[in-house]
Amino acid sequence: MADEPFLFDLYAAVRAPEFALLPEAQRQHLIRMQYAAQTGAYRAMYPGTGYQIILRGSEPMGRIWITELPGEFRLVDIALLPEGRNRGVGSALLRDLQGRAQAEGKRISSSVFRFNPGSLRWHQKLGFRVVSEDEIRIDLEWLPDAA
Repeated sequence: MADEPFLFDLYAAVRAPEFALLPEAQRQHLIRMQYAAQTGAYRAMYPGTGYQIILRGSEPMGRIWITELPGEFRLVDIALLPEGRNRGVGSALLRDLQGRAQAEGKRISSSVFRFNPGSLRWHQKLGFRVVSEDEIRIDLEWLPDAA
């Protein structure tokens, strides 16, 4: 797959801070294992769907994975390289999805890991509300206007 080197580098950039104290070889091994596990899990949970690469000009800067299910859109994942964050790119993509969901009368569901409070704040800023949570993740939803 042509996108694979970029997708791995993106995953590593997003997750590397969690493993910053590990020796380089161990960190790389762990990130590769987790990347493979995440990719395999997404493909198993959402067969027949996939991601889109987010570009800035012609340069890849992130990935978004949205799955359309009966009555909802599932924001499976959104990730941006560190230099692409806090520039409104992710918010613009999510607002586009919200516009589509509004037009189709569908909810949007998403989950964030409990250890990622920035992602939780970002979702809530864009109108998502917490619907359930456990020790590991927080499930969120955005509902179209009932008007």
